[in-house]
Amino acid sequence: MGGRGPNPLIKPKVRSRGLSAGLVGLALTASTFLGAGTAHAVEPLIVDKPLAIVDAVPGQQVAVKPSTLDFKVREAVLLAMPLAFGQAKDASERFAALSPITLGTAPEGRTFYSGKDIAEAAGPRLAEIGLPEDKVDAVRWHFTNLVALGNAVTVHAQAPEQEEPPPPPPPSSEQPPPPPPPSSEQPPPPPAPSPELLPPDPRSFVPQPGGAPSAMSVLPPELRGSALTWAQGHYGQAPGMTPNIGDLVKQNAEQQKAREQQDEVLAAGRAEALPTEVTERVAVPVLLASIALAVATAALVRSWVLRRQ
Repeated sequence: MGGRGPNPLIKPKVRSRGLSAGLVGLALTASTFLGAGTAHAVEPLIVDKPLAIVDAVPGQQVAVKPSTLDFKVREAVLLAMPLAFGQAKDASERFAALSPITLGTAPEGRTFYSGKDIAEAAGPRLAEIGLPEDKVDAVRWHFTNLVALGNAVTVHAQAPEQEEPPPPPPPSSEQPPPPPPPSSEQPPPPPAPSPELLPPDPRSFVPQPGGAPSAMSVLPPELRGSALTWAQGHYGQAPGMTPNIGDLVKQNAEQQKAREQQDEVLAAGRAEALPTEVTERVAVPVLLASIALAVATAALVRSWVLRRQ
């Protein structure tokens, strides 16, 4: 018994070619997953406002956009080199074109980056904007003071909460009671009515002529004496009796006489003024008296005036 040789059905070249293709595919898959994880891990959070409160993921890098500090660079250059407006403008534009300034990695919880922290992270960038070497330290000193007063970043980093699946409902220990089996017994027949509850015999109710009817009557209401006991009687008579027309006429006459007497009493105690004739002419004696009074008054006035003179 000797060792087994290669399988004559599989060619050596085909075998090596398939093995190489499998290794290449495995390497590409691993590099894809590794590259995706690295890109997700290094993706920074860029803040584009001087004062900001942002949310991040634990382990995420926090960076500041240089355009939020370019105005402070211009002011710092003018403070270090008065009247150098051209150099200050060029330095501000070059600083704004730089890459984001990294502040650090956000830990879980709340992290506060003060203006001094931002100035220390951005200070080395001032040497990259073409300032004179003897003025870089002075510009950095003014830049640190300006940024410390007007910039700050607060980062809230919280891990994403994983939703827990809802707990399964507890098994019910009590089973619903089974429905009652259908009863094969027939319901008992209703009891027979008592003889006291049976309706009375209609023949026992005979109309009473000239008097009040019984408590219950099954006779037609047109018959005399067939009305119930609570029916309204006419003019003091029992129900079913024919009214006396003569009594009605006498009663109406008495009421009319009483009303007439009452009207006479009311008229005797009330006085009304008679209308008077209105005349527009003035009586002659009144006119003569008025003229005489006027003449006498004039004479008295004349005599009084003459006496005064």
